[in-house]
Parts: sequence; C-alpha cells; structure tokens
Amino acid sequence: MKVDEARCRSCLARACMRQRLAHRRAVHKPTNQVKSMRVLHKSNQCFERGRRVIPDGVSSPMRAFAQVGGQPFCVASAKGAVVRDVDGNEYIDMLNGFGALILGHAPAPVVEAIGAQAALGTVYGFSTELEYRLAERIVASTPAIDQVRFVCSGTEAVMTAARIARAHTARSLLVKFVGSYHGHSDVMLATPANLNASADQTKGVSRGITEALNREVLLCEYNDLNQLQDLFAKHGDDIAAVLVEPIATNMGFVRPQPGFHEGIRALCDQHGALFIFDEVVTGFRFRLGGVCSKMDIKPDLVTFGKIIGGGTPIGAFAGRRDLMKHVQIGQSVFQSGTFAANPLTMAAANAALDVLSQPGFYEGMDQRGAWLESAIQREFASHDIPFLFTRYGALSGIAFRKGDSQMHSYRDVKTQQYGLYQAVHARMLNAGFIMAPSLEEPVFLSAAHTQSHIERFAGALAGSIAAVLAESSDQRLSA
Repeated sequence: MKVDEARCRSCLARACMRQRLAHRRAVHKPTNQVKSMRVLHKSNQCFERGRRVIPDGVSSPMRAFAQVGGQPFCVASAKGAVVRDVDGNEYIDMLNGFGALILGHAPAPVVEAIGAQAALGTVYGFSTELEYRLAERIVASTPAIDQVRFVCSGTEAVMTAARIARAHTARSLLVKFVGSYHGHSDVMLATPANLNASADQTKGVSRGITEALNREVLLCEYNDLNQLQDLFAKHGDDIAAVLVEPIATNMGFVRPQPGFHEGIRALCDQHGALFIFDEVVTGFRFRLGGVCSKMDIKPDLVTFGKIIGGGTPIGAFAGRRDLMKHVQIGQSVFQSGTFAANPLTMAAANAALDVLSQPGFYEGMDQRGAWLESAIQREFASHDIPFLFTRYGALSGIAFRKGDSQMHSYRDVKTQQYGLYQAVHARMLNAGFIMAPSLEEPVFLSAAHTQSHIERFAGALAGSIAAVLAESSDQRLSA
C-alpha cells in the first residue's frame, strides 16, 4: 500500500471516529428525563465517594448510565430476581449481570459451593480436579470441540482464540461484524482496514489502538453474505478467521438469517480461514453446551463465558485438538493467567452446571420466554405500541422503532429511538425494574423469574412506552 494512501485512510478513520463520538454524545444526551421517584441519597453519596478514586466512579462504563442518563444506583444485595440498592429500593432484575446469571442472584447451590471451596483455599496456582471435571463437561456438551482451556473473562477468551487462528493459518486479517462486541482487547477494538467501512461502525472505538492493528481488521455487515464474499475475494489469502456471535446480542438482539452461518462456514472452508463462534453470551443459554450444536453449525473455535461461571469471572476458549495444541508448552501460542481456573470459579461453575443439567431446566427457560412474548404482545396491542418483539428461547429483544420488520444488521439497530429508550429506562427504574443502561442489549431472563415477575414487567414496559410517547412529541416515532 502506498504511504500517502495509508495516511489518507488513517486521517479519514480518525475523522470518522471523532464524528461518531460526537454523534453518540448528541444521541445519548438524556432528553425529557423522568424525575426519579426513588430515594437515592446513599447512592448519590456512594458515587460521589467513588468518583474521587475511580474514573466516573465505575470500573465498567455501562454502570455510569452515560447512555441513558439519570443517577446510577449502588447495589447492597441481590437474591433470586430481586436487587436491593443501598437506599433500600428493590428492583426486579431483567439484566442479570449482563446475561451472566441464568440462575438468578445468589442461587443456593452456587453459594454453598463457593463457601465450601473458600474454606479450602481461594487460589493455588496449580490445577484442580474441579477444573478437569468442568472441562470434561464442556467438551462433552459441544461436539464441535475436543479441548478447552479456561481464562478469567470473555475478552481473554476471544483474544486468545484470535491469536490461535493467526498462528494456525499464518495469516493476519480478522473479519468481524459491524456493531458486534467481542471484548476490549486491542484487536477487537481496532477500526476497520477495508475502505468501504468507516470507523464509526466499530463499537467501543478507543484511542490507543495502533495503526498496525487497524490494518488487520475487516468489517462486514451482519447477515450480509454478499459483502463477506467480496471481502474474501479481495483478501482471501490473508484472512485468518471470521469471528461472529451466533445471535448478535451486543447490538440489541439480531437473529441470523437462514443460511448465514452456513455461508460463513462455506467461505471459510473455501479460502482456508477459520470460523470462530463467540458464545460468551449464547453458550449454555439455550441448551447444555454451545448453541452451535442447536444450530447444527460446526465452528473451528468456540469461546465461552458468563453463564458457565455461575456468576463468577470466567472465560474459556475451545476447539479442535489440532488447533488447541498451539497453546501447549513449547508450541507457538502463549497464554497464561494467575487466576485462570481458580478453584472458587471452578466450584461455582460445576455447581451451576449441576443445576443446568437437571431434566426440564431449559424447557423451563423457554417457557419463561414464551410467557414474556405473550405478555409483551398483549400489552403492546392494548397500548397500540407498534414495536417488534423478537426472541430465541429465553433471550429476547424489543425494537424501539415503528414497524414489524426484523432488524438484520447494525444499520437497522441504529434506526431505533435512543431518546425514547432513555425516558423509558428512567420510568422502568421508578417502577422497580432493571433494564440494560443501553438500547443495544437484550432482555435476559433467569430461572428466578416467575410468571408474575414477567407479567408485571411487560405491563410496566408497555405503560412506560405509552406514557413517553404521549408526553413527548419529539420522541414520537415517525412513519
């Protein structure tokens, strides 16, 4: 590539990034905020204290409520489906640790397992039988994989899977999909190298990413096999892997169109690239194992996290034996971690899988999803709300835009009414329900949710949307 062309592209990317960040500040500036009906004196004091020693008072940006406005709250405790803040306000939790808590908060089997293990030691720096038992269960649950290794987060899992793909193929380029989020490693936050995609299409754009890394990432629209085919036609000999969420859960809720994953598999096989399924969110959510098996897709590498930890920090990367051998001692890929497979997490994970393995567990979760679908459709019809509800099992999303057309990509996601969601989010907190502090997250049900919880949530949501639409003409949906 010519130096001048590279410089121009770099300048364009930075300009697009600045434009995107300015757009986000404008779009996410809270409008028509609902005055909190809750007492938050202690939460206010907590955050003032926290801001003095922690940037924004949070250790993960979503917790600051930057996208929805209003006062964040500090949690004192949580049990089952209910969260209590430091002021004593109680909420029914529809976020569940951003999807990590399929059993709800503090499930007794997991709490007991953690307590018993804590008395025996919290970290050894050596392997345990608990680690081997969990690995055996994960491998047995997902036919696409032969081996698994544990890390402490989904970020680490995806980062290492990408490293393995590059080592195995001796290629540098990674393809990911616009609007997807795969953790905050440098390579996953890199802006795209392909000229037909702009920097504002990458979620979580961050300064501090080198131009060299930016040149090693290609972006494609989710569900667009034609665009992916074009990328392979131009860069096929240099593409190491295609990385995809089987169901896009970090741009709201976007389902794959029929044939999408099969098309990716075929293109990867044709060009000698690896196919990586990021199942940090979807793994063990719909069945015991990866959803890749439920979808009858066989990726080369799979990443897990969230649910398999039973509410404790975990990540895992898994795959075929010939790929996983790269992290063996003396081989080409290095990966390590002091707290990887620590005994507390392994105890919690095995206890959680014991519950997930019980007959009827996933049928019960699907029933909860059906309850929510029925309640939402009934309440939306009653309030004449023209929004589309979509679900896959107990995972669901609501498109905050007019019409009944499905969202197929991040282009569709961006057509939603962010200002409307901000006002609805505030009303839902006042009504005692936790939703994601971002429009681009799904609704996460847990086994702790009762039919009453779900019915009440649907009623409160429909009432909140209807009230905001009635009160604020600038947030009405245009035809």
